[in-house]
Amino acid sequence: MSDVQIAKPKNPEDDWKVWLVLNPATWLMPIFFLLLIIALALHAVVFQMGFGWA
Repeated sequence: MSDVQIAKPKNPEDDWKVWLVLNPATWLMPIFFLLLIIALALHAVVFQMGFGWA
């Protein structure tokens, strides 16, 4: 095995590095739109099954 040591993150000092990968300016709105589509599809299925408002 190699002797390469990976530095352990020092939390919370290294938390900002997450946003280098998960940039909210890029991913926030697509995630919200995906959640909206899932919610609408789920409600459509529930109402189709007859479990809606009586």
